[in-house]
Amino acid sequence: MPIDRGEKYEDPLDDFLQENEIGEVTGGGSSLTELGDIEWVGIDIQLKSPHENIAKVVRKLRELGAPNGSYLEYSVQGKSYKVPVK
Repeated sequence: MPIDRGEKYEDPLDDFLQENEIGEVTGGGSSLTELGDIEWVGIDIQLKSPHENIAKVVRKLRELGAPNGSYLEYSVQGKSYKVPVK
């Protein structure tokens, strides 16, 4: 649920990004299946120097327990990237 997503991922990730002065969480969302199971969760972040800092975000998400199959999608100057987290 949104509150759980915030407590487990968004808030600690935002704290990490801001403490390290590399970005901030700007939003998020989730989708449930018809049976009420989590289908996907998204967290939007604004990241300074993505190519330099993406590995730090991946490590933090692993530390926070991101599930297998998780990935980061980001764009730099119109070019899209997709990086596996687990």
